[in-house]
Amino acid sequence: MQPVFLRVAALAWAGLSLLLALHWFVELGMVGFPDGYVTPFARATGPLLHILATACLGQGLYFLFRGLFGKGFAVRGLGLRVLIAAVLTVAAVLIVRNCPHSRTCSSAYEALTNTMMDDGAGG
Repeated sequence: MQPVFLRVAALAWAGLSLLLALHWFVELGMVGFPDGYVTPFARATGPLLHILATACLGQGLYFLFRGLFGKGFAVRGLGLRVLIAAVLTVAAVLIVRNCPHSRTCSSAYEALTNTMMDDGAGG
């Protein structure tokens, strides 16, 4: 019973990872739509978000093949792998995407780049 549950958990995380990667790639492809203007923040974070989306795609494929063809599942091992994958990709993307709404993150961005935070929001 336990291996079946672990395989389903691995496949569920694979499905979620692949859907998130697809969503992020579509979102990155729509940057600048419809007028073609890309904000300085989007220009600065675009390459990082592409790398993170690619990593999420890779982890989705890893967990897909691990769930379909893997042998010897352990609860602790699978849980630790999912946690590490979530922190390295999903949490990192959420931090970068929500940076303009966080005073601390905005201050850090401005200190590192010596430019004002311009994410295109405003009037």
